Amino acid sequence: MRRTAGVILCALGSMLLVLGALARPVLYDRLATVPLDQETTSVSVGQGVDALWVHRDGGSVAIDRLEDVQIRSTREVLGIPGRTADRDGEAFWQTAVTSQAEVDGEWVPLQFSDEGVSFDRRTGEATNCCGDYVSVGTVDDPDATQEVEHAGNFFKLPFGVEKKTYAWWDGDLGRATDLKFLRTEDIEGTQTYVFQQVIEPQRVGERSVPASLFGGSEDDGDVDAEVVYGNTRTLWIEPNTGVIIKGQEELNRNLEADGYDPVPMTVGTIGYDDQTVSDNAKTWGSKGSLLGFIGGALTPVALVLGLLLLGLGLFLLLAGRRSRDRGGDDPQDYELVDASTAPGSHRR
Repeated sequence: MRRTAGVILCALGSMLLVLGALARPVLYDRLATVPLDQETTSVSVGQGVDALWVHRDGGSVAIDRLEDVQIRSTREVLGIPGRTADRDGEAFWQTAVTSQAEVDGEWVPLQFSDEGVSFDRRTGEATNCCGDYVSVGTVDDPDATQEVEHAGNFFKLPFGVEKKTYAWWDGDLGRATDLKFLRTEDIEGTQTYVFQQVIEPQRVGERSVPASLFGGSEDDGDVDAEVVYGNTRTLWIEPNTGVIIKGQEELNRNLEADGYDPVPMTVGTIGYDDQTVSDNAKTWGSKGSLLGFIGGALTPVALVLGLLLLGLGLFLLLAGRRSRDRGGDDPQDYELVDASTAPGSHRR
C-alpha cells in the first residue's frame, strides 16, 4: 500500500509540475487568441435623441428632423477566416450596424454602416493586412464602399488589459485617439476597467443640404453646411479578455451653416441595452476569470502543489524501501506463527 500510494503521488506531482511549467507559455498563449469565425450581435438604445431621417418620399429624397425619439442600433460582427487564411496571428471581422428610429409607432431606418477590419488576434490592434474597407453608401448607392487604413484598437483591447491609455479607432474622425483609463467597476459580478475617449467637437466633413432644413424656405435652394462631430465614448472592459461588456456614446453630431442655428444629425446618448450587458457579463465574466487564473495563479499553485505531492510520494517510496531492507519492519513482512510451537517454547 505504501509503495502504491507513493507511485500515485509522484505521478500526480509530476503532472502538476508539467502543467505549471506549460500553463503560461502554451495553454494561456493558445487561449488568449480571438477566434477567426466570430459571430456576435449587440443592441444599443437611446432615449430622447434628436436625429435626421434621410429617406425617399415618392421619387425624391426627403430629409426630416426628428426630435426626442427612441433610437435602436443593432451591431452584427462576423469573422471571415478566408481573408487571413495565409496570415498567422491575424483575423478579419466584418461589422454591420443598422440604426433605426421610432416614428409614429413604427421603426424606420436611419443609417446602415458596413466595415471590414483586419487586426492582431492577441493585441486587437489594426494591421490593415487584408483589404480593410468602410461603407460610404447613400440613398442612391447604398452598397458603395472605399478602402480605409485603420489604426489602434477597434473591436476590443488586448488580452491582459492594463490601466493605461490606448489608441481607439473612431470612424467619424477616420483616425485613432486616446482611450484613457478611468476606474474599475463591477457589472453584475464581473470586474471591469472603465475607459473613456473624449472627442471635442470638430469639423469632419461638409454637405450640401436644402436651406429649408435650417428653417429657410424651399425657394432658398441648397446651402453648404459643415458636419461638426463630438463624442464621449465610454467602454467597460473585462480586463483578462479585453472584451467590451458595456459601451456608451454621448453623440453630438450637427450640421452647421453660416447664418443658421445648428441642425442635429445625431445628438443624444446611446448605449448597450440591459440584455446585451447582462449576456456579456455572464459570458465573459466566467471566461475572463478562468483565463486570468490560467495566465496567473495556475503556475505557482501547480508548481508548489506538484513539488509537495512529488516530495510526499518519494518519501513513501523511500520509507517502504528502508522497511524492506531492515528485514520486514512493515507489518506485511511479518509471518504469523503459533507461540506454542515457536523455538524455545515449553509446555508444562
